[in-house]
Amino acid sequence: MADVFPRGLARRFEPVRPVGRGGMGTVFEAEDGLLRRRVAVKVLTAYGSVSEAAARRFEGEARALARISHPNVVGVYDAGIDEGTPYLVMEFLDGSDVSALVRTGGPLPVREACRIAADTLAGLGAAHRSGVLHRDVKPANIRLTASGRVVLYDFGLARLAGEVAITSAGDLLGTPQYMAPERIRGQLPLAASDVYGVGACLHFMLTGEPPFGEAHHVDVLLDRVTRDGLPSLHDGPMAWPAGLADAVDALSARDVEARIPTAAAAEALIRPWAGAGDPAPDRAGVEAEARPVDDRAPGTDLRPLDSHGAGEEPAPFDEDASEEVPEYDWGLVDVRPAPVHPHRTGHVTLSQSTRRLVRSRMTGQTALSRQREAVGLIQRGNLREALDLLAGLGPFCTQTLGPAHPTTLACQYWQAVCLARLGRAPQALELLARVSAHNGQGRGTEDA
Repeated sequence: MADVFPRGLARRFEPVRPVGRGGMGTVFEAEDGLLRRRVAVKVLTAYGSVSEAAARRFEGEARALARISHPNVVGVYDAGIDEGTPYLVMEFLDGSDVSALVRTGGPLPVREACRIAADTLAGLGAAHRSGVLHRDVKPANIRLTASGRVVLYDFGLARLAGEVAITSAGDLLGTPQYMAPERIRGQLPLAASDVYGVGACLHFMLTGEPPFGEAHHVDVLLDRVTRDGLPSLHDGPMAWPAGLADAVDALSARDVEARIPTAAAAEALIRPWAGAGDPAPDRAGVEAEARPVDDRAPGTDLRPLDSHGAGEEPAPFDEDASEEVPEYDWGLVDVRPAPVHPHRTGHVTLSQSTRRLVRSRMTGQTALSRQREAVGLIQRGNLREALDLLAGLGPFCTQTLGPAHPTTLACQYWQAVCLARLGRAPQALELLARVSAHNGQGRGTEDA
């Protein structure tokens, strides 16, 4: 591990384990020694030591990514080039990617699949407004966290190789199953090219099958994408809610002129199916002009990034306490309701089957890390998001770690803090009584 993790980075970030490998490089789970939090470090090793021009492109891209502040886009904390190797430091995401969820559990319910697609489009819209295209939207790059948050990641990294025409299968920068036909033909990308990727992902989530099947030779696959286009949901055996198949077709049309051109318009088209009881949407009125998204946001600064200048960072968790002995501040349990922020969107929930699958990938260490992240959310006033995160941890902690385990009790305590501040005092007091009962078994609160 040490020979592929940049030596300069290792002075601050301690690599824990590789969590992903791909054509562009390796992603590590790492511990930030300064801020004492888990991060994901992507080391881009595909091209060896990058040229000066590529380094400038990378720094500009990283700055643009760092400016995207949206809950459905992975947070970028830092970036740089160490001994010729570019790297990105990002928030570490729990849960599972959409590819694994569908392959393990089968097709997703319509409401859940459309909610994931709409949230992905919301994140893409924020990226496009910052002048950043994704270029490789696919199920493996969409993550569903334990709290139900949809996060799009792996933005624009292929630009290190430049924008060149595709002359053979080996030149492809992206995933052919989900790549827009115009990109395969070698044309420059549009916002609509990313929209196509979401449409193909939604097709996969609804059917449980890759858009063009499993075992095609790449040349055959590319021919089908560019000549035939994505098969319509109308052609399959399933009966879909009225208008849904037409909406998926509109996102994934073969010809860019026939496709929904912007992420915002596509989100508006799909979002109604993400809620219960909403009428089927009408495509009428969803029109916008298709146009290329500039490679870089206007005024992009190419100076090296400062890790403290990429936006507000979560408050670091106090780790003076033992790893196994979380401490409580009983004074934090304030029964006054927290102020309501009308601009915040409501929290989301996962289906029980999806929640079980996400929990099945959790360990004791990840549960402790999620608990710490929830505390950070509470400190910043994001009570509902913290409550969702803690509620997702509860069953795992109780069933796997045990009802008296320190992490289980800490999660219950912080759930009580959230509930009390949200005005749900009876439920908060019930949880606090449960924690106190375990503390009374010969232990002080510092052991809970």
